[in-house]
Amino acid sequence: MHQGQLTEQEKLVIQEQLMAEQLCSKKVQMYLSQVQDPAIQGVLQQMADKGQRHISTLNNMLQQQTATAAGGYTTTMQ
Repeated sequence: MHQGQLTEQEKLVIQEQLMAEQLCSKKVQMYLSQVQDPAIQGVLQQMADKGQRHISTLNNMLQQQTATAAGGYTTTMQ
């Protein structure tokens, strides 16, 4: 995992990816609300769960960067 300060370019890339993940999540939720087939519902639910994990990870990366930049400290689990 990245240990130093993120560059502005890296922050922008993370923010862009976060927006893409959020859009994908909205679409999956819409499809999930419309589909009737249980097998497809299961696949879409897995996609929704994975997307939420991605969103959380990206948010955490940005929050850790903010805390580090503010003089705080962060720990990472590996």
